[in-house]
Amino acid sequence: MCPRTLGSTSPSPTWPKTAICPAPAAVSSAPTRPLPAPCSSRSWAAENKLVNGLGDNKFGPNNYVTREQAALILFNYLKRDYTLTVSDELLNKAPDKASISSRALEAMKWVTGAALMRGDANGALRPRYSATRAKIATIFKRFIEIKDDLEANKPDGPLDCDHVWETTETAMVDVVVHENEENYVFLKDVNSMTICNGCGLNIYQWYVDNRDNYETKADAELALDFLGDETGCPAGHVALNNFHDLDQVIPIIETKTYAAELPVRKKCTLCGTTKPWSIEDISNRNIWIEHTKEVVVHEAWDEELYIDEDSTKLDENYNEIPVPAGSLIDTLHPPRYVNNEVEYLENTKTGEKIYVTVSSCKHPRFDDLYSSDGRIRCVECDVLQPSPSELYQ
Repeated sequence: MCPRTLGSTSPSPTWPKTAICPAPAAVSSAPTRPLPAPCSSRSWAAENKLVNGLGDNKFGPNNYVTREQAALILFNYLKRDYTLTVSDELLNKAPDKASISSRALEAMKWVTGAALMRGDANGALRPRYSATRAKIATIFKRFIEIKDDLEANKPDGPLDCDHVWETTETAMVDVVVHENEENYVFLKDVNSMTICNGCGLNIYQWYVDNRDNYETKADAELALDFLGDETGCPAGHVALNNFHDLDQVIPIIETKTYAAELPVRKKCTLCGTTKPWSIEDISNRNIWIEHTKEVVVHEAWDEELYIDEDSTKLDENYNEIPVPAGSLIDTLHPPRYVNNEVEYLENTKTGEKIYVTVSSCKHPRFDDLYSSDGRIRCVECDVLQPSPSELYQ
């Protein structure tokens, strides 16, 4: 160790750039005790228990550093100030695990779990091999990233405390985002300008209801024309300048965001240490699994079609049958509409569940006030009702 002057403090725990010893005082010709050995990074590393030597009072300062020795130095350096997670999951897959010395085993578990060392193409770690300059540079780059992350999330309190955390502050946090997802929206009392003058059929809704039955809009139009003949609609299901407010289900493409009431700050009930909660805690989708629920947008219903004037309809032999004005032409049965939404995230390791709610636009109203093509759109987020052609794309 370096000699210290009176009133000096102990050396900083950070790695010294250059160890400097005070100059020795002048000595007389009288016999004196030998001067202390010069300061060095070696003595600092030994004093801070980063390195232990080779045994038999040998240090081997000129020896090459093996990969397991480098792992042990880095591991010993960090564990002085941080609580490190050690896992042997990746180490157990290494074919040369048995060649790791016992004193470096825990360190090698940590460096493989923290992705500081990944092994070669066959997964071999080569613990007794010396590390190249390029490998050391890669290891240190990752090491600095890990240290910065540990420092950013380090609790401002004693490391020896078995922390028992309680939530002191919560907030709604967006945790799940589904981009460009198709969902159905139920519109109440909307003037969609898609009502047939002849029979009152909602033509656009018919296109929506039959999206799975036809591949193209042309196929759907042909089927709609046949339907007009079969039901005896005098307008052939094509006259759409009828102004009526009606309920309607439409599909939209949107980005749906889910939020959860989560802790943003925690406090240890034992030592009083506080720390922030990070959204990164649930970013690993290999651990957090999404569970969905079925949300009913609109139940199945019967749509009764009436004719406004005397007409005819065709029977199964295509014979005309008189249909008096105001009578029922046919009854359609639109399907049941549901959306699949995220209900909660479950941690597969701990079983913890985080329940979420939709935090993106709720589409309170659709209107055509700002539409140049006559289509309706949400007054809040501007999402647009697709055209009949876009329904079959």
